[in-house]
Amino acid sequence: MSEVATIDHTSVYVDVEKRKNGPVTSQPAKGQGQQGQAEFDAETAKVIFTQGGLPIVAQQPDPKEKPKDWVNTSCAVIFLCNFVFGLLGWHYGSKSNNAWQVGDIEEARRHGRKALIFAICGVIAGLCTYALAFGLFFGVYAPANSR
Repeated sequence: MSEVATIDHTSVYVDVEKRKNGPVTSQPAKGQGQQGQAEFDAETAKVIFTQGGLPIVAQQPDPKEKPKDWVNTSCAVIFLCNFVFGLLGWHYGSKSNNAWQVGDIEEARRHGRKALIFAICGVIAGLCTYALAFGLFFGVYAPANSR
């Protein structure tokens, strides 16, 4: 019978600007007398976690390479143009932002493109709605009431 895997979670908050090199935190490795540690390499901007002798490398995404998520544009589309397309754009923009935070740049770009497409469709649908409303008002309703 197999055992259920459990994960012990520990939150560590580090200001990497003040601490350039050296161990940042340590915790005992499970089942071993060794200490686990995390080091920040300032040259490569990588955090290297070591626990039980096996290194795990985690890299924070570069903020300069963040693809545009179109969340603000989608919010404007929600209020000014078309509610449905604006919500879809906001949804995919949020997914783009989350994918970038996890480090999946390609997924973030793909969701960002979808958010842009929905925002553009929302603007077009909103403009068509406004044109139809004004056309019907000034073409049908206003001349009928002026007689």
